Amino acid sequence: MDVSFKQKIDQLVTEISNINSLTTKVEVLNYVMQQADYMLWQLEDEQRIDEDSRDY
Repeated sequence: MDVSFKQKIDQLVTEISNINSLTTKVEVLNYVMQQADYMLWQLEDEQRIDEDSRDY
């Protein structure tokens, strides 16, 4: 993984960790996970499309 991406992710994790409200922290983490799941779904879909196109 590119070091600059890791640093940005680590900064975000630190920022989220500094949230005082437990409820807000849970909401933020749930949103981050939702967005990451969606991105992963998109990438997997793109991979399937790419693999299917090679089969022809």
